[in-house]
Amino acid sequence: MSDACGPDGPPWYLTFFGEDFWAVADHEYTAERTAAEAGYLAAVLDASAPGRRVLDLGCGTGRHAVSLAARGFSVTGVDAGAWALERAQVEAVAAGVRVDWLHLDLLRELLWPVGEFDAVVCVQSFGWGSDDQQLRLLQEARRVLVPGGLLVLDHSNVLAIAGDYVPEATFETEGLRADFRRTYRMASGRSTGEIEVRRGDAEPVVIHDDVRMYQPAEVSGLLTRAGFAVERVDADFAVGREPAPTTRYVQFLARNRGSGTAAITAWDRAGETRSPALDLRWSPDEIDFVRPSVDVAFRSAYDDGGLAELARAYSLSDPYAADLAAPVLSAHFGLELAPDMVTAGAGATGLLHACAALAVPGPVLHVTGGHPDLPRWAARLGAETITTRFEDLAADLDRHTPSVLVLDRPTITGDLFGRKRLEEITEAARACGTTVVLDEAYAVYAGPGASCVPAVAEHPNLIVLRSMSKGYCCGGLRAGFAFAATELTRRLREIAPPLGVGGAGLAVALRLLEQGDIFAALRARIAEVKPVVAWTLRRTGLKVTEGADCLPWVTVEGERAASAMWEKRGVRVKEIGASGAVVGAFGGGPGVGPDSPGRGHGPLCKVAVPLSEVRLNAFREAFADAG
Repeated sequence: MSDACGPDGPPWYLTFFGEDFWAVADHEYTAERTAAEAGYLAAVLDASAPGRRVLDLGCGTGRHAVSLAARGFSVTGVDAGAWALERAQVEAVAAGVRVDWLHLDLLRELLWPVGEFDAVVCVQSFGWGSDDQQLRLLQEARRVLVPGGLLVLDHSNVLAIAGDYVPEATFETEGLRADFRRTYRMASGRSTGEIEVRRGDAEPVVIHDDVRMYQPAEVSGLLTRAGFAVERVDADFAVGREPAPTTRYVQFLARNRGSGTAAITAWDRAGETRSPALDLRWSPDEIDFVRPSVDVAFRSAYDDGGLAELARAYSLSDPYAADLAAPVLSAHFGLELAPDMVTAGAGATGLLHACAALAVPGPVLHVTGGHPDLPRWAARLGAETITTRFEDLAADLDRHTPSVLVLDRPTITGDLFGRKRLEEITEAARACGTTVVLDEAYAVYAGPGASCVPAVAEHPNLIVLRSMSKGYCCGGLRAGFAFAATELTRRLREIAPPLGVGGAGLAVALRLLEQGDIFAALRARIAEVKPVVAWTLRRTGLKVTEGADCLPWVTVEGERAASAMWEKRGVRVKEIGASGAVVGAFGGGPGVGPDSPGRGHGPLCKVAVPLSEVRLNAFREAFADAG
């Protein structure tokens, strides 16, 4: 437990950093030292921050904030000490610069009432609270940083301090005496003590402190848990100087590795003001080929008691719907699935979110172009994420020993790799202590017989996810299933929310699954149309990858020149980044202006195959000049 509160209850730092402290500290924080530190910060920010908006945490009397503002940065200084901020304002006025000052307890007043920043600096202001409070501070710093924003975090290295640590010391100069009395507690890593300050003939004042002293590796771990990627570590405010055990002050340069605040990967349909001639970002015409089965499922489910009865279904004795769903799923996939191998959740999205917590502490290994949500959520929980390629999987598993490996089946390019390949990967992962999460949301097109769900019975480190979204066209049911061996299912249920699927959605989903393989007509139409689409796109000079015959999309290289081609033809497609995120929509309309990420060089474009005659004719018209 932290000793972060003073004897009367309030945190010690609210009263410690007042006039008496600064009377002593001014002799340590000389003008020369401040200039050197500010010069270092300015050099780092100029080189590595994406912009010039800077938040100075624990700014004190404005030593660094004023200097950075004088160098042209837009600075906001935050501190818990009212006296220090008043003096900081005086210093800013004297220097003729503008700094926004904010009186705030950074550890307890969350969320911070500030805007967005390109960089956050924290110098000699880390360690005032508990480890949990420090972690929350770092998470909050990440929240206010733009994606790719920079944190510069300085801390006092306990490895260097320990050799010279003494319980009592005295500093004395003309008109000032400070007596230091302190104790270092090995078990907690905290230095607690007091300073008795005598100034002239005034009565002595005693101020108390309680600081967590960190080793650099501990700070690095907190930064990773907070979702930062540590890019460099400097020593004693010297750019590029490698720290040593004797380094007194260590500076971490850490990047906000988040890619925005969206809960899931998506594009903003609501903001679209005009429609293209043909939108090939998804396949709204799939439903035409499965509608009879969907209608049967809805009628069958509602005939059992009606919508009202289904809405009231609320089984606390079966919170993961395993007892109800296991028999249906066993018949669907052709193997015996015990209830303790099945977890129902709020679609593949909800189950991926739960698996992100399973991935902590990380790292998380994921394949280039794969669905990005699980790695993104895991990063927000503090796990490092590492991108790999299929050909490098074995080496990267051995090199990184990740907590979780995330695979998509099929891949973005339509590789519907078989069970043998999956089992080879899963065995290699097991040797590294790695759990494999296989997302089969798109594998439904191939039918239940092509699923890798049966592999979970033989591989205790494998989770397979399925949903009712793709193909079934029933994503709104919010029904998904995770399949795993018994012990892994138990671990998953420790973090997956219970009662994740509503009674009505679950009933319809099970009625759909009871019908077996409902995709024969859809597969036939895809097999008929897909070669025509691929041939037509190749005629325009694009490099096309068709993937498995049953999948309703092709991929093309998303080069800058291709963007103009899509726009000219009035066709919109999805641009997929290397991480798997949807980074833009080629083809005109909102979201593809000169500054849009969709204008960049993207690795791939995903093009849905038009299945209805209306959409297919629109495609033919758009590419009439291609033959």
